[in-house]
Amino acid sequence: MPAILQPTMLLIIAHHHDAEARWLCKILKESYNQPLHLLMPEALGIDYSISLQLKNDGLHHASVFFHEGKVLLDCNDVTYAINRLSYIDPIVWKHTNADERAYATNELNAFFPALIHSLKCPVSNRIYNGALYGDNSFAAKWGMHLYAHGIPVDALLTDATGKLYEKLRTIPAEKINRLMYTNNQVILPPGQEPIINFEAIKQCILKKDEPETLEFIFIKKQNNSPQLVQITKTPSLSCYGNMFAQTIYNHINNLRYDHINGDTQRNTLAAAC
Repeated sequence: MPAILQPTMLLIIAHHHDAEARWLCKILKESYNQPLHLLMPEALGIDYSISLQLKNDGLHHASVFFHEGKVLLDCNDVTYAINRLSYIDPIVWKHTNADERAYATNELNAFFPALIHSLKCPVSNRIYNGALYGDNSFAAKWGMHLYAHGIPVDALLTDATGKLYEKLRTIPAEKINRLMYTNNQVILPPGQEPIINFEAIKQCILKKDEPETLEFIFIKKQNNSPQLVQITKTPSLSCYGNMFAQTIYNHINNLRYDHINGDTQRNTLAAAC
């Protein structure tokens, strides 16, 4: 089947407190006139309603009805999705009893991976093992990959106690270097001085051919050589200005795919006999 050129539509899925996602929406609408929708799990049933059908042949289907403007978005209409979700804490259930709150939390954290899984388009942050951030070892895998190529890695890279964030808060801004990997490109914040050994780091990242959007944060050691300290699937998008927005816009508007054999994160299952 020949590739089909789809009308472009971006879906951004992010938490209600995600200022970076709101910033990206604003830039893409004002500077690029890019059609898009912002979906926040905490507003389910308030700002929008979702219909999700799960079938045993892998051909799942979803649609989202946005109450404002009365817009119905079919999953087939989405050209590219940016997933910035991690753990969903349902704020509208805060005043219920503990059992009801736990039930709602579990349901939402199971529902949204299924919704994202139903999308037939490329997704910036894929679903692993049926769970948000299901690939919990991704930072360790990347750390080992870069370390194997001679790039120093901070011992706190995989720390989950909060010590990493405490350390980052004490580092002067001029000692931090960022780079983002997205759609097989590596981009730097405008005005940031190139990292020492940048080309080697860039080639090391590109070599892994990862289907995610990732941000790598380095700190400069005493000799100004970079040490990897954090890898995240939810980059600080505004740090990259129009460079990231332009990259996403170009990628979306050059996508061609079909719904049977196209660029999708889903593996179609054989129909049950």
